[in-house]
Amino acid sequence: MIPNIKFYVISIAAIFVALGIGIYIGFLLDAQDLIIDQRQDIVSEIEERFDYLSEENKELKKTVESINNENENYKYFIDSTYKEIIKDKLIGANVAIIETNNDYVYSGVGQALEIAGANVVNLTTIMDKFVNEELLSNLYNEMEISLDDGNVVKDAAEKLAESIINGETNELILKLEDKGFINLVGPINEPVDFIIIAGGSIIEPQDRINLIDRTIINAAKNNSVSIIGVEKLETNYSYMEAYKNLGITTIDNVDTIIGRVSLVLAMEGRPGHYGIKETAENIIPNIDIR
Repeated sequence: MIPNIKFYVISIAAIFVALGIGIYIGFLLDAQDLIIDQRQDIVSEIEERFDYLSEENKELKKTVESINNENENYKYFIDSTYKEIIKDKLIGANVAIIETNNDYVYSGVGQALEIAGANVVNLTTIMDKFVNEELLSNLYNEMEISLDDGNVVKDAAEKLAESIINGETNELILKLEDKGFINLVGPINEPVDFIIIAGGSIIEPQDRINLIDRTIINAAKNNSVSIIGVEKLETNYSYMEAYKNLGITTIDNVDTIIGRVSLVLAMEGRPGHYGIKETAENIIPNIDIR
């Protein structure tokens, strides 16, 4: 019996399918071996890279440790010698410190000035209610103080500055202290040679710099009293640019030893803009220039 042609076609097709399946399986087996080899190569490369980075990290740690040790030595040296650097450089100078807001405390400034031989006559902190025109106007009315023209905050700031500069207290200053507009440490009883105006604030000062700081600076200039603007290294809002634009010497890191040395040297006769913020022009005054 002659086989059906259909049988031959099916048989040939089956043979080709079987060959295709065999080739495909063989390819998969070869590809799997290739992938395994590639994975092993990648793992080896990663291990080598990890070992390299591990060694590099160890070296970096040694470098950082060495730098930290060196910095500690520098810090110890500065801590040990800064008092000798500023000692007796301001003997006989009467100094007043005015904090134009109560956001930051500047007690360390007074300590440095005393080491330098200066007499810190008083420290005045201007409280937030000082810029409240309504409250201040009520106080003026209560004391029957006339204000012909201008802003009551500026007027009070000017009178406060002149009182401190001349060392002459008055009823307005006593009332400002009694009502909590200012906090005064030390008496206002003798003229001052220097004013340290301490700025920087936690919240945006808005027009406070113009109303208070500018007024105090102008009062000092009008009375030929040296005035230096300072603030801490870390402040939310810096006053340094404003002080610089007002033409006074600035120290932007007065809470550091370097900043305190800069302050004393600047007061000794080295005007400029010192510190590390953008407004600074030098880190510290040149000790050879006076």
